[in-house]
Formats: sequence, C-alpha cells, structure tokens
Amino acid sequence: MQKQPPFDLDAWLADKRATLATLAPGARAENLGRVERIADGVAQVSGLADVTLNEMVAFAGGATGFVHALDRDLVSVVLLDDDIAVVAGETVTRRRAVVQVPVGEGLLGRVIDPLGRPLDRDEPLAHDGWLPVERAAPAIVERASVSEPLETGVLAIDAVFAIGRGQRELIIGDRATGKTSLALDAIVSQKDSDVICVYVAVGQRSTAIERAIDVVRRYGDPSRCVFVTAAAGTAPGLQWIAPFAGFSIAEYFRDRGRHALIVIDDLTKHAATHRELALLTQEPPGREAYPGDIFYVHARLLERAAKLAPALGGGSLTALPIAETDAGNLSAYIPTNLISITDGQIVMDARLFAANQRPAVDIGLSVSRVGGKAQPRALRDVAGRLRFDYAQFLELEIFARFGALTDTRLAAQIARGTRIRALLAQPRLFALRTVEQIALLTALAQGLLDMVPPEALTSVRMRLVARRAALQGQEMSGDAEKGAIAEHVEAIRQIAAQMAATEGIGDQEAAP
Repeated sequence: MQKQPPFDLDAWLADKRATLATLAPGARAENLGRVERIADGVAQVSGLADVTLNEMVAFAGGATGFVHALDRDLVSVVLLDDDIAVVAGETVTRRRAVVQVPVGEGLLGRVIDPLGRPLDRDEPLAHDGWLPVERAAPAIVERASVSEPLETGVLAIDAVFAIGRGQRELIIGDRATGKTSLALDAIVSQKDSDVICVYVAVGQRSTAIERAIDVVRRYGDPSRCVFVTAAAGTAPGLQWIAPFAGFSIAEYFRDRGRHALIVIDDLTKHAATHRELALLTQEPPGREAYPGDIFYVHARLLERAAKLAPALGGGSLTALPIAETDAGNLSAYIPTNLISITDGQIVMDARLFAANQRPAVDIGLSVSRVGGKAQPRALRDVAGRLRFDYAQFLELEIFARFGALTDTRLAAQIARGTRIRALLAQPRLFALRTVEQIALLTALAQGLLDMVPPEALTSVRMRLVARRAALQGQEMSGDAEKGAIAEHVEAIRQIAAQMAATEGIGDQEAAP
C-alpha cells in the first residue's frame, strides 16, 4: 500500500483564499411565488408582490407563463405550455422580462409558434434580436398618409375597394365564404413585389393551417413569408399572444424602411380566447360575456399598422384582419368593434358565394376609407363609376324579375351590369396586374365587351393577359406598378378592343 502524502495546510489555505478573492459577496433578494390553484391553463399565484403585467414567469417544473391579471393578493398567470404539468404548491420565479418574440431575416420561410419556436423542422431559428410582443403604436407625428397601393391581384378589390400600404382593411363574412382565400390571394400576389408577408393563424384547425401554408408554398414566394401558427389545440395563452407576436415580427421590417403585410386569421377566435381567459381570471363580463377591454385589446393591436413618415424610413405595415359573422349579422359586438377600428371592410356574402360569384364581395356593404387615394391614376380614372353602375344594375335587376323591361336604355344598362358582374368574378389564385385591370375596365367603359356573352368574358380575360404579355412585355407592367402608364393607355385600349371584337364576332358566327 502506497503511503499517502502529508496534508499541506498552507497550500489548501492559499487555494481557498484565491477562490474567495474572486467572489463578490453580497445579499440577493429573490421574489418567489407559490401556485395556490391551477385550472384550465390559468394559475393563481401568491407571493409575487412586485411582478408587472405581461411579465414572464417560470414554474419549478419547467413550464412558463405570463401575468395576465393583477389582484390584491394573487396574480393570474396564463400558461404558455400545455404539455408540462403544473401542480398546486409549485414554486414560481420571475423572469424580469415581458413576453418577447425573435425577429429578423432568418424567420422568412419558417413556420413558428408565437414564442418563436420552430414548427417546420428541427433546424434552429436564426434571428437578429428580440422584440416585445406588446409595443406602442406609432404616434401621429410619426405617420405619413397612405398613398401607395397594395396590389392584391383581385379586380373587385383593386378597382373598387383599393387597399393602401399602411391601411387596416377588415375581411368579414360568414363561415366558408372565401375570407381566407381572399387573404391568401393577396399574399400570393406579393411574390413579385417588395412586400414581406406574415400570416398569423389563431384558433384554426391544423389541417386548415397546413392547406393555407401549402397554397403559399405552391403559388407564392414562401421565402418572403413568415407563418405564425397557434392552432385550436394549443394553449389559450399562445392563441392570445399570436396576433401581437405577428405584429412585432412585421414591425421589424417596417421599422427598417421596408413594406410588410400581416393577415390575422381570425380575430373572432382571438376574441373568444380573450373572453375565456377573462372569465377564468374573474373579470366582470359585459356584452355577450366579453370583458370591457376587448375593444381596447383589438384597437391597440391594429393601431400598430401604419405608414411611417419619410424621416423614419417610410416603411409600412398593412393589416388584413379576418372576422367571422353569424348569419351575416354585422351588428354583433365583435364585428361592430372591428369595423369601427379599421379603415374599411370587405364583406363576403354567403348568397353570392352559393351563386358561384367569387370572390363573393358584397359591393353595397364593403368600403375602403382610403380608396382612390391609394390607386394609380389610370386605374382610378377607368374604375371611377364602376361601383355606382354596378349598384344601379343590382336594383334594376330586382325590378326586372317582375316583368320584361320595354325601355331599351334600361335593358342595355342591365346587359352592361351583367358583364360587370362576370368581370368581377375571378378564379382563385389568378392574379391580375394593374395594367391588365386597366385594359379590362377600359374595354368595359367603351362598350367593347357589350357584344361578348358574359360567360365568354373569362376567355377574353385570359387571351388579353396573354396578348399583353406578348406585345408589351415586362416594361409596361413595371410602369403600371409605378403609376406612370399614361403613354400606354391607348395601346391597352386597342388590345382590349381587338380581343373583345374578335370574341364577339366568333360568338356571332358560331350562333345558329
């Protein structure tokens, strides 16, 4: 057996003194809480006297949450993890930070949850920093007027209810009337633009979210999109913060002088989640059992969409929130709130959808409070009377059902209105550029489409697009997007006239 070396007390003391010299002794106060009760994703915690609203907290078991309500003795913490069990008596510690989300170029093309955790693949998420999900909206002096168009590629929107960059336009209608399809058309149309898109799914079925993402990947440019998903099966806390997280992600690009579009699908389900959390935290219910702050929640969210002043880079953030109605009731609590908050609404009609008039936009109830201010001048000139003429046609059509019209002027007006309706019907994911919309509306205004049967207008539209591309190329499209196409308007009219005349002659020759 080897003999142990003698213990060197001096060396041991020297080592310990060196260790103590590197320490900074001092007292540290730790604010610890305790879970008193837990139910339905909301924990009542005591002992956190200095905690702030929306602050993140951590549970001893690994779960996280944020403070949603403050009472005298307890705070209500909404859980953000539904797969980690939280039990009464568990210790809770403060994170001393509010809920944040990663932002940056690395998020483009990725599918994430509202906390920035990737859901599409195991590859780590690259980001440029973090932003709080709750941010103040730009002040009035920091904003500029909305004057640039956001082209959706949908004729019924771009020509009649133009949307500007920095605008908030509500898409509202009954279930299964094409609200999400219209928003996805707008996202797909940005594949050739400089607009970054953020799609936020709140409370949707997982299959519906997968279909929406697949549409953008197949027909759009997913490398310019960020998908934030909080499906119906996720924790209510994640569904509640999802729209706020999506806005923070989009604001990163806006604040750097770029343009962004955010689609929230949908705020009706977000309001239901807010009502659920409010009832669980014992907030007093109001109309339709919603708490009194539901208007403020959505107002402070949508106010973050804006066109920034040139001194701040001139970036913009356009919001297309979606809301669902019951039996077309626009006077319900949440629809009236959102209509009063936003800058206009696109109303989808179930009867038009059933009649195969798609997109099923109700011309009479829809409005854009920006409208022509964000339209290219050439498009505004040819689309000025479109809504008025179509509204007159709809009234005349009702009277025409009671008997034949002997007045030739009224009969011609009804025939023109029928072609307007056929022209506004547009296949899904068939985006029209501004120059193509101008050509079609110019042909309609000059009466060149009057001899074309309404059912043949789809063929005219397809041939017009092909001939415009062949004759004019990309140069005219670029000029159209800049609003400087005055020198090309006459050429566009000639193309429309030739196509309409050819189609009309062909139909007359084919008639028996």
